[in-house]
Amino acid sequence: MRRLRRPAELPGIAAVATARLFLRRPPSPGTGFVSDAAPLIIAGMHRSGTSIVTRLLERAGMYAGGSWLDENHESIFFSRANRAMLGEGPYLLYDYGWTAPKTETFIQARRGYAERAAARPAAFFAERSGQTVWGWKDPRNCLTLPVWLSIYPNARVLHVVRDGRAVALSLAERDALDPAFGLALWGHYASRAEQSLATLPETRRRVVRFEDLAEAPATTLEQLCGFAGLAPPADIETIAAIVNRERGFAHLGDQRAAELSDHHLLARYGYH
Repeated sequence: MRRLRRPAELPGIAAVATARLFLRRPPSPGTGFVSDAAPLIIAGMHRSGTSIVTRLLERAGMYAGGSWLDENHESIFFSRANRAMLGEGPYLLYDYGWTAPKTETFIQARRGYAERAAARPAAFFAERSGQTVWGWKDPRNCLTLPVWLSIYPNARVLHVVRDGRAVALSLAERDALDPAFGLALWGHYASRAEQSLATLPETRRRVVRFEDLAEAPATTLEQLCGFAGLAPPADIETIAAIVNRERGFAHLGDQRAAELSDHHLLARYGYH
């Protein structure tokens, strides 16, 4: 169950109302997108560690949206555009949400939502104060990356991966999904993200394993700062201390993980 946010944590009423109005209008392709430096787009399957990675980078100096963040550190502003492209929530076409990923053809037909968000980002940037590096996190980016990369052709993409078996067990606990289905869903999101990353030069793509972050938080954060264009903060050890190192390998002692069928992407990411 998602935690309700306190009023002080919520975006301004006017900003929210404005975003809702323009996102609910019929989408229409346009031009004049904000290219204000290339964003850092953070993608990764649900329960893979994208939230903690975003929190770390935000503390290191990245602007992630200020109060336009929900309890999972997902960008409310950009996630709303993603949901619209995927036909979720108030834009619902098929009531299966993120558990039934839409095809790229489906998403491209609704790209007007992303174009409008990129053209009118005033609410997202309202609390920005001097940060030169900015970006947003949303697991749905795995599916919508082709659209965002066409809008922001100089974007950098950080793909956060976690052992698919751990993700499947976490989804079973949070969403009551069958673990085998959760593993297949993990593979689908990862495959779609990798297809998009393959179109980028190596300097603008990076894959980070949640387990590597859990094993060496400060070292991994320093590497991520370098990729994002951030100077490693002086208190990097303190910032990295928020990582729960035990979460990286807790699933290895769970019999349910051993019973999951192998997925070809497990070996690709070094999971055995």
